[in-house]
Amino acid sequence: MRVTDLTKQNAILRNISNNSERMQTLQNNMASGKRVAKLSDDPVGATMAQDFRTSISYFSTLQRNLESNFVWMDRSEAELTLMSDLMQRSKTLILSQASDTADASTRKVSGEELQSLIDAMYQAGNAKVGKLFVFSGTKTFTQPLVKNDVVQPAMVKFGQAAGQADFARFEGNSGNRYIVRITKSGELGKAHYSVSDDGGRSWSGDRTLLPQIEVFNSDGKPSDKVKLLINETSKPAVVQENAPEGLNSEGAVNEPQPQPMIFPEGLEIYYEPNPPIEYKGNPEKRMVETGEGTLMPLNTTASDFLFPLPGKGKTVDVFNLLFGLKRALMDNDREALEMRLDQLDQASEQILQARASMGAVRREMEDRMKKLGEREFSKTSQLSEIEDLDFAQAVVDMNMSDARHKAALDTSARLIQPSLLNFLR
Repeated sequence: MRVTDLTKQNAILRNISNNSERMQTLQNNMASGKRVAKLSDDPVGATMAQDFRTSISYFSTLQRNLESNFVWMDRSEAELTLMSDLMQRSKTLILSQASDTADASTRKVSGEELQSLIDAMYQAGNAKVGKLFVFSGTKTFTQPLVKNDVVQPAMVKFGQAAGQADFARFEGNSGNRYIVRITKSGELGKAHYSVSDDGGRSWSGDRTLLPQIEVFNSDGKPSDKVKLLINETSKPAVVQENAPEGLNSEGAVNEPQPQPMIFPEGLEIYYEPNPPIEYKGNPEKRMVETGEGTLMPLNTTASDFLFPLPGKGKTVDVFNLLFGLKRALMDNDREALEMRLDQLDQASEQILQARASMGAVRREMEDRMKKLGEREFSKTSQLSEIEDLDFAQAVVDMNMSDARHKAALDTSARLIQPSLLNFLR
């Protein structure tokens, strides 16, 4: 079979071009360190590599998010630790003043110290990270703890009629719902009343209604020193018969004469719970994503450990308790101190439980961080196996390609027939 010179030349050029292209590809791979530079290099591997990159980016983002939230958790743990220490100091203080060796002067000094502990507790409950409040749930721009006014208008109910009383008001803070019920009709000093501190389930014995009374049930909860102040209103006197309107029998102006207010039996005066410190956040917690569809609560709310929780047993209002203890100290009331010792233990337990819960969340987040790091490393290793270049093999391939290229050039020079000029030389 006859092969023309042109066919030989085209074959030689094609072979040299293929060898050059193969060497160029190897050179690019060695320069970049990647085996797969474009989709055509390995369509299946390139697709898998893209999936791995997406997973690596996702795991890395989750780790950054978790790591940034550790500042929040560190602040929460620090404030909970401080509050736990404050409660321990409060307990030590109360135990020392509930003993026989304490007197009015030492209790007064202890009451002033307890006020400083309450102030420190209040500040810790309103702790912030930057501009965000730590213990306010998801309402992070809302201050969680707010002080209430000591004055509250009284609400009255008589039969089917109810409304706000203009003749009475309450002074004092308490988390109890008090009801003052008139048990014997009459004016101040003659009418009798009884008190309920649990919304009407139990009642105290009868007492005489005075312009100022302390609202408490001696057989019920310890007194929070809430006072009911009654301003006896006056009614116009009846105009005397046969006298011109507005004048008395002597022709003088008929001025209204004060008449005592009669408090009817069955009249009820209500005190709605008005604790010294109130929670203004919400019960929802900030959540952080730790995996595909997995959320973890990042914080705890002040309502979880400083205030009573429905359905969680004997939880107490920590601030209401501390203010009650302060009043007992200032009033030199040893009996009230002893009655609240169990509640003090419960308050400390609530804060300790919050610390334990926060510690458990932190440990779980650290475990999540570790697992995410391991998964990211695994995906990175798989990605490396797909697209990274084996340099040892690349060097061998480059040497073989170089040898093939040189051999192709050498054989090409021999294969092409000499021209007429070569013979003339």
